[in-house]
Amino acid sequence: MKINTTRFGEIPVEESNVITMTEPILGFGQLERYILIVPDEKKPLWWLQSVEDGSVAFVVADPFAVKPDYEPEIPVDIALMLQIERPEDAAVLTIVTIRKDPLKVTLNLKAPLMINPVTKRGGQVVLVDPEQPIKFDVTNGLKAAGQASCIPAATSVWQLSMQTSL
Repeated sequence: MKINTTRFGEIPVEESNVITMTEPILGFGQLERYILIVPDEKKPLWWLQSVEDGSVAFVVADPFAVKPDYEPEIPVDIALMLQIERPEDAAVLTIVTIRKDPLKVTLNLKAPLMINPVTKRGGQVVLVDPEQPIKFDVTNGLKAAGQASCIPAATSVWQLSMQTSL
């Protein structure tokens, strides 16, 4: 199938690459189907594009690349719904907020997206851990992780095996 998007124009989508959000993205409960778009595998930011509404797309990233000690706990009911048997079976993404100042980039570590790469079921999970911030400063995270100015791709995200190159 093909979808029309605001950012990328018309793009082909294989049904097998569609992620179904069984736990909706907050504020977007009416949208259930998304694809992960990786414009350049060497770049740290990707897109989670709605299949149902071409104007809705989220910038996403691998949180472990910026905060290696990030340990989101998957609630049992969510793990069952997503058919995740072990934590390592989940691909975890975070929604990125890019402000006018390009050095003010934050990750939402409080509400990560968890995806089962096999079943293509996913959802946004609001963590009960009070230590997880909604606005984690990427610049500080990169300094703490001892990295320069890029976020390397993590293998957990690549397990999704549904990258769409533009």
